[in-house]
Amino acid sequence: MNFDKLISQGYDFNIGRYISEGFTLFKKDIGGFIIATLLAIVMSFIPFCSLLAVGNFYKICKKVDEGQSVQAGDIFDFTDFWMYFKLFFLILLAVIILMIPVQITIIPIIAAAKGAGENINIAMLLGGMGMWFVLFLLFIFAFTVSLYFVQPIISLHKIQSVRQAYLLSWKIAKKNFFMILIFSIIVGIISQLGIIVCGVGLLFTAPIGICIKYISFKDVLNTQNQKAGLYE
Repeated sequence: MNFDKLISQGYDFNIGRYISEGFTLFKKDIGGFIIATLLAIVMSFIPFCSLLAVGNFYKICKKVDEGQSVQAGDIFDFTDFWMYFKLFFLILLAVIILMIPVQITIIPIIAAAKGAGENINIAMLLGGMGMWFVLFLLFIFAFTVSLYFVQPIISLHKIQSVRQAYLLSWKIAKKNFFMILIFSIIVGIISQLGIIVCGVGLLFTAPIGICIKYISFKDVLNTQNQKAGLYE
């Protein structure tokens, strides 16, 4: 699929519709999604397979959405393992790099604070570390948004290059940066609401969150991309 028109023209990002249609998709196969969630948790215990489990969950969402039959073992599809293995280390490397300024800054702050008393220590930590912590959070937000479309591009659109998948994801996501950031926070809250019910509720809220995100991927990468192609 060619995403050039989508990137050049931009797209609408309808948070309310994605949440509504995500709940509708979940209700199509509640039992199947709960079983898939349990199996995804099991798969996450296999080294480097947590990202792959979520990617496979999006494939299950696509099958349910299209009325195809879903097998319990679909979550254990290792077709994209190597891609997600490389993606895992890309994310790990990015986090390490983002942490370097924080680590470098804390050394002189602690050294200076040792000879200046407890009050200065607190003040310097709040000042120096506080500044880097805010910048770190901003970089994390930006990096999270830049990754938003990577998994569907790999799992649903079969792009076989992590670099290409990431570049496409960033070019598409930055068109609606703040909407995607807000949406990600909302979906994160919805996904974690199940913790309130002794954690068991996560079996319902976690797959709902994934279904909601799948609907957004489907709309942007499929529906709106196809519409954009009509104007070539």
